[in-house]
Amino acid sequence: MTRIFALLLTAMLLMAAADPAEMELGPREEEPTLENAIEAIDVGRFRLADQILQQILAEQPQNQEVYYFAAWAAYGSGQYERAKDLVTRYSSFQSIGVYAAEAVKLKVAIDEAIAAFKASEQSAFDYAQRQHTIFAYAAFRDAYPKSASVEQADFLSYRRAKEVNVEISYQRYLHYWPDGKFKADAEKSADLAAFREARQQNTVESYQLYASSYPRGAYLLQAMQREETLAYARASTDGSVSALQAFLARYPNGSFRNEAKKSLTAAEARAPLRALSGPTVIIPAGVYVYRVSAPGTPRADTRTFEVSKPFTAMATEVTFDMWDRCVADAACAQDGPSDQGWGRVRRPLINVTRHDVDTFTAWMNEKWQAAGGRGTWRLPSEVEWAYMARGRNSQITAQKAAFDKASQVCADCDDRAGADATFPVGRAAPNSFGLYDMLGNAAEWVDDCWGPEFSAAPVLEKCTSGVVRGTTNMTVPMLLAIQARQEMAFDSRNKLVGFRLILVGAN
Repeated sequence: MTRIFALLLTAMLLMAAADPAEMELGPREEEPTLENAIEAIDVGRFRLADQILQQILAEQPQNQEVYYFAAWAAYGSGQYERAKDLVTRYSSFQSIGVYAAEAVKLKVAIDEAIAAFKASEQSAFDYAQRQHTIFAYAAFRDAYPKSASVEQADFLSYRRAKEVNVEISYQRYLHYWPDGKFKADAEKSADLAAFREARQQNTVESYQLYASSYPRGAYLLQAMQREETLAYARASTDGSVSALQAFLARYPNGSFRNEAKKSLTAAEARAPLRALSGPTVIIPAGVYVYRVSAPGTPRADTRTFEVSKPFTAMATEVTFDMWDRCVADAACAQDGPSDQGWGRVRRPLINVTRHDVDTFTAWMNEKWQAAGGRGTWRLPSEVEWAYMARGRNSQITAQKAAFDKASQVCADCDDRAGADATFPVGRAAPNSFGLYDMLGNAAEWVDDCWGPEFSAAPVLEKCTSGVVRGTTNMTVPMLLAIQARQEMAFDSRNKLVGFRLILVGAN
């Protein structure tokens, strides 16, 4: 934890309101770690932070740093006397703490609150209004339970909940004012806000969370319908036997049971083909607009390329387990591409020459046709690859965000942005076509011979080098762009270059 971060948080604390936004994310279990407690403080979840820090102090009573943040959490949740005791404990250690200067400022704020509450009933109420948090109003009520201003404090607490207008603000009101005058309104508002937040996320999980939190909620039926619709869309998009079986097991009498059963029958028939190709997506016909800005020129040179027919693409890059099946059939070399010691199975096949690609593709097509598949697998052209990478959104920002978020969604692999390693395919978010790792993970061979200019199928005689597209996990985020292209000799191997195939002529 840096001093800069602590100073930033202290500055937020000493603003006119102790918790201006009161942006608590909602009740959930958190690991009792200092990092989680600090995160909770940072978003105004003082009560949760206080609970976590009490657990930590019970186990680590000599951890000076924890006392500082515990004092902060107690102050934020309106427990001023306990906050004073905790900050005093922090300063009582023989060593000068990392947050010594910040602790002095915190103590001043705590002493101001305590003085206001001790001075008079009116002084305490004025202080609570200056803070304008549910915590402060509840602290006033606890200090002066018979005050004529308690009713107004109740009203102001509910008004604060409505100003924030998220589920947790109403839940906070209900927690601190269980017999409040606005309890019924807060319950209805919490229900509505929770459903609104579920709709904003619009995921299976968000509706499941709403249904479990509000089993008698006014929007329960809508949430269950939306949940099932999204779950069926997810299972259908996945298209695997296991995904469809799981859907039917969860929704045996659901609205989509007949469609799911038909899809399951089709998936079972396709299972041998899916075992070869992995998940696939259909890429619609369309156009790809290529823009290149020359240095010093205000306008970009624009060229339009047409993808005239839809085709099927592997949703992920070819993986080591796919290559190993080719090796098991004695079609691919036993001593072929190395995994760099990063692991095989679901990681993308890397260190592949164009000869390796051609060998695997020939084996793939032979197995595909033997299993009853139609069409031919091949590398995408450079135009096809760029079209797939762009997806339905011409702005690349969303795909950059998906790449940057990879480290947050992959819990069991080395997927740090900038890491000199690949991670298992399909762990970062897909683009709008449903394709994974078009940007990030491994770069990919395309079918074209190398040419200095991006064009539709350049024709070069005696071609000895090809084009590699995409970017790896070592790419600086600002360079993460569809326009990036590299030349690579056909007989070269690179630890961060793999490939994926597309299926043409299937219809």
